[in-house]
Amino acid sequence: MSRVSSTLISAVLAGVISAGAPPSPLAEERTIRFQELPTDIRSHVNEVRRACKELDPDFKPYDDLQGVTIIDLTGDGSRDLMVDNEELCNSHIAGANCNNRGCDLIIWKEVDRGSWKKIFKEHLHRKFISVHTETSRFQLMAVSIYAGDPRCKPRKEYTSGQSCDLLVSYRNGQWQWELIR
Repeated sequence: MSRVSSTLISAVLAGVISAGAPPSPLAEERTIRFQELPTDIRSHVNEVRRACKELDPDFKPYDDLQGVTIIDLTGDGSRDLMVDNEELCNSHIAGANCNNRGCDLIIWKEVDRGSWKKIFKEHLHRKFISVHTETSRFQLMAVSIYAGDPRCKPRKEYTSGQSCDLLVSYRNGQWQWELIR
């Protein structure tokens, strides 16, 4: 078993074992109910799930907030919201929550208590998102996007089937994109 696999398994098991513990005061402050989400976020979630249900009549979310994650982009204690279209429907369903080249990821920054502003919307071919387990502090993302995107510094014309990889972080109120070559 590779080191990454054993680390991942350990992390999953640790999460399962600690799931029965009472939530910390920080966790209680960082919770939100689906009904408390802004109308545009609830509408987006419901629209995506309706599309998934049309293509998969057996689809049923395990939780109202499935695919909606509370994160803290800057360490200021805000309840920033990350909505992952892929997770809204349990998986990638081309023609519903995603297309054949990826899924949308949308992030809203909480600007005042209970008030959010959309600051990130990208169509990602692949993604890995790192969020600190205890504080929900966003660390970084490793993403793949269309190779013809200017952030990929294209050297020629690319077809829609090609992508480039980038590291994405959020610093000083700005998204930082670093091309991986």
